[in-house]
Amino acid sequence: MTILKTTWVLLLLGAVAICADSGSITGRVLTAAGAGIPVPTAAVTAKNLATQFKQTVRTASDGSYKLGNLPPGAYEISVDNAPGFRPFHQSEVQVAADKTTRLDIRLDDVLLNTLGDGGVEYAKRLTDNPAASNPTPRLSGGKPDLSGVWHEGNHISIGDGPEPLPWADAIAKQRDRREKDSAPQTRCLPAGIGLQGVFHEYRIIQTRTLILITDGGFNPTRQIYLDGRRHPKDFNPSWMGHSVGHWEGDTLVVDTVGFNEIAWLEVPGGNYPQTERLHVTERFRRPDLGHLEVENTYDDPTVFKKPFKTRYATSLAPPDWEVGEYVCGENNIDVLQPEAK
Repeated sequence: MTILKTTWVLLLLGAVAICADSGSITGRVLTAAGAGIPVPTAAVTAKNLATQFKQTVRTASDGSYKLGNLPPGAYEISVDNAPGFRPFHQSEVQVAADKTTRLDIRLDDVLLNTLGDGGVEYAKRLTDNPAASNPTPRLSGGKPDLSGVWHEGNHISIGDGPEPLPWADAIAKQRDRREKDSAPQTRCLPAGIGLQGVFHEYRIIQTRTLILITDGGFNPTRQIYLDGRRHPKDFNPSWMGHSVGHWEGDTLVVDTVGFNEIAWLEVPGGNYPQTERLHVTERFRRPDLGHLEVENTYDDPTVFKKPFKTRYATSLAPPDWEVGEYVCGENNIDVLQPEAK
């Protein structure tokens, strides 16, 4: 037997030995509320408590998952970033050699399993979406096409969440207690980038050199330049900032600066102030035809102790879905009403 053939045989025998000495964990991720609605695209992680070995997989359209080729031992199973749901953690899940452990996971809604726009409603939209299993559409150059009308998503924090400086924390608490009704959008002003994709559907229009995002409420149209330009040296601070984007593989990375200080930065955790030093990095990913995933990093050293991240996922609206026109006349009260006689 030649050296090359011997090497291949040894590798094959080693792979067989690994598979024989390993186990797996399978199950489904479902909502805790109701009869249990499948939660697609949820990231399920297994961490070996002794070796810290990790493996992460995403759930299928029916909520199913499989973590395979796991060395025997005790594992912690977690689902941390399913939009609209509370994190799930379960320790001491045992994996034995050549055995399959069954673990069905029930996720609690962020709205405590009440009816509304929480994780349950989001999961319903995903499972009802016939486009979920179709491949990602692409432009002629091969890059993913993010175009379409997207439902509002459920934003969650990743990691520790916002850690405001004392002065910013005091303002956020005051807004939560007394001034929430005075947010800019209640005065016919834009809501700002923190609320993009939260309350209203929005449309993405993509070309090779430019992306437009039109909001169904509150915010003006965003322009994301893909033509290689840089941010201007002198900004005219604006509600949505100045955005430039580039591709990292199939992920669109958008860098935005040049914000004004009028908008509130409304993110999971509070209604914070923002300054002209705010820097937002967005990562857009379309894993298939029916889904869009967005991870945001917020960095404003004047307001927060360190940068923090949020994430949301959303589903594609039907082809005939339209983004409504939003009109708000500031301080115009009953101007069309006839005078009382």
